[in-house]
Amino acid sequence: MPVHFFVLILGGVFYALAFPPHGWSLLVFVGLGMLVWGLRGLSAAKAFRRGLVWGLAAFGFGLSWLGNIFSVVSPVLWFILALFPACFAALSAFAASRGLKRWALAAFMALAWCATEFIRCEIMPLRFPWMSTGLALEPWPLVSWIGVYGLGFLMMLTIVAPLRIGQDGAWPMIVLILAWCVTSSEVKKSRQLPTLPVAIIQAESAPLSRYLELSKKTSGIAKLIVWPEYAVPKDVRASSDLATIQALAAKLNAIIVFGTQTSLGGAKWQNTSLTVDGTRVLGEHGKHHTVHLFDDGESGPTMKAIDTPLGRMGTPVCFDCDFQDVVRHMTLDGAEFFAVPSMDAAHWGEKQHIQHAQLFRLRAAENRRPFVVAASSGVSQIISPNGWKGGSLPPMVEDVLDGRLIPEKELTFFTRWGWLTPWAALVAMLAWLGRLVVAR
Repeated sequence: MPVHFFVLILGGVFYALAFPPHGWSLLVFVGLGMLVWGLRGLSAAKAFRRGLVWGLAAFGFGLSWLGNIFSVVSPVLWFILALFPACFAALSAFAASRGLKRWALAAFMALAWCATEFIRCEIMPLRFPWMSTGLALEPWPLVSWIGVYGLGFLMMLTIVAPLRIGQDGAWPMIVLILAWCVTSSEVKKSRQLPTLPVAIIQAESAPLSRYLELSKKTSGIAKLIVWPEYAVPKDVRASSDLATIQALAAKLNAIIVFGTQTSLGGAKWQNTSLTVDGTRVLGEHGKHHTVHLFDDGESGPTMKAIDTPLGRMGTPVCFDCDFQDVVRHMTLDGAEFFAVPSMDAAHWGEKQHIQHAQLFRLRAAENRRPFVVAASSGVSQIISPNGWKGGSLPPMVEDVLDGRLIPEKELTFFTRWGWLTPWAALVAMLAWLGRLVVAR
């Protein structure tokens, strides 16, 4: 094997090790640096091939759990994901061949990375936002301003600038590391003590009687109890089970949010989070982002918060929180906190569970909203507005978690405007690329 391919494979593995369950964050800079270094002096075609090798190593190692779900098809999925760092590599090599140097080349490469990653995560038909660069830098400096993709742009800039410019290009990395240190020191701080008692039920494919039993084992003071996605895997409003759940809510003097289904007529149905108290249905949300390649119902058309006696609440379902739009729209609609039914099947493996849990913390940090996430087999967690995990249940256990949160009303810059950062990067990169193409 040529040495440069070994270096690229090693770089991809280092990149993957920056994410859970390992979480060796600073290796993200090493892994990306090895990719960037390996592109020097290459044609676009050769750079594409090297980027593909790096991507296959990164996603094949980091997302090895896809094999638990899709078996022999998983290499195809790794290949699709690897196409995006390959495109970044080709774009970077093309820009260098057209004469871009130093800061101009560094800026173009950072824009190209942000744009291709954004397309992979949020735009392409099989959009998949796991292992985006900014995710590695938990607790995510500046994420409430520019979001995870904006953070990825800055991280790539800090990598490219020293490699392409030298010592004069080191200042972006110094600034980013300082911001990370400040964020890390402040992430556990809270301006107020949490006031709203909440509880989570973690159980997978349990009968309704088991969810009722576990709910009675909560602290007894919880005002909000959250069950997992598919806790009642049928249209609960077409059965007597709804009255049973409401009777429990009345007895516990609590609001219960749980995963169920809504019949849409014929064979069509919708994956739904339903919110009830002891007297009525307070609101519902149809899962907007259904899971690719699964029978997960029809996509829900709205992204609205609901009014409750506890405050205005968002109730996205599982995969909704992998993407930026649902949580952001619900926050703009007045959501002060989030109750999320979720499901990660036990046979998908602990690695998948731990990686998925990070995305909920990211959404909390971007919008500065507390989250209560009830996952079927873990990781269930209570998350503070800055993304700090205040309490959690490990994967593969059936248990109850009690905790507290405090609703938030202030909107972050990200929620208002910062979400446009990757769109701006995409437009800027395409405009710059167009200029390079037509230039002689």
